[in-house]
Amino acid sequence: MTEDFIKPRINFSMLTKYRGREVCVLGIGKQVDNNGTSFILSTSDNQEVKVIMQEPLNEYVSGLTEVHGQVDQRNQIICHNYINFPKEVSDNFDINLYNDAVELMSRLPEHYITGVPEK
Repeated sequence: MTEDFIKPRINFSMLTKYRGREVCVLGIGKQVDNNGTSFILSTSDNQEVKVIMQEPLNEYVSGLTEVHGQVDQRNQIICHNYINFPKEVSDNFDINLYNDAVELMSRLPEHYITGVPEK
């Protein structure tokens, strides 16, 4: 598997380690700007990262949101794709347990597959 296909799951504390790389970040979406070109993601470790859209959003992003994108030099995420989960999923999701899993995967990367080739 090449680096091009690996999108590790990270939290805010790991952003600097992944500058310039593709990542997956899960958190709570909020504060969409007026023109829809960005929003704030409260990450699983309770920090805030700005998510920059390549095209304006056509929906309001709130609740549990997964962002796939590239970390830029300002530790923002340039979004390539996102998933805004339904309220039922958001309400029942344990973000703290998820954060524990992200940190474990980061400490023991040889035991976790972090990406699959795109077709």
